[in-house]
Amino acid sequence: CSEAEGSVQCMSCAGVHAWCSPCAVKVHRNLPFHKVQRWNGAHYQPTSLMDLGFLWHIGHGGDPCPCNWSDPDPEESGYVTGDGPSNHRSVAFLLGRSYDDPVIRKSSQFQMTIVHTEGIFSHEVSVCKCPGSDPGDWHLDLLHQRLFPASISKPKTAFTFDVLDHFLIDALECKTSVSFYQKLKRFTNNAFPERVPFECSITINWMMFMLFFSAC
Repeated sequence: CSEAEGSVQCMSCAGVHAWCSPCAVKVHRNLPFHKVQRWNGAHYQPTSLMDLGFLWHIGHGGDPCPCNWSDPDPEESGYVTGDGPSNHRSVAFLLGRSYDDPVIRKSSQFQMTIVHTEGIFSHEVSVCKCPGSDPGDWHLDLLHQRLFPASISKPKTAFTFDVLDHFLIDALECKTSVSFYQKLKRFTNNAFPERVPFECSITINWMMFMLFFSAC
């Protein structure tokens, strides 16, 4: 965009690239599991798309739900303005809106843990609030995104269909289902796998459940 320093590189994309944070978020709009690094003045340091301002919109083809935008009084309605966190500013950038415009309704988003073949990711997720949408069907929206929720009611953890397929084949062919979670931790942080959040330890239990569920 030539408006900011290209301090972000992606280790998953082919080729050599350098983006500013908003441009990196824009490029990875449909690539939520890519691993990025940011220049800190001395060297490239691992970061995450969420830290750069990535907001994953479920539904509407990856675009923000129109019912989560624009309100004349953002403070009373629960919207976040341009003074909010970087993820809201990046969303405004994506849609060509001013950073001073009302942005995303707070109640429409929350953080989720997503388990993928490349590791364990945290993402801010924004849900659809269109008239007629049922909050009780939120797990179905995740399934449409090829994400298997860890629960039906207000899921905060989900597994990509890809990682479930990998786990099934790994268990059948390599007989290493017990260590599969350890491999995911290594993919997430190879140098310090113990720093992967403890609450992700439920992963292997759900993986085993899916293995038996698939065999039935």
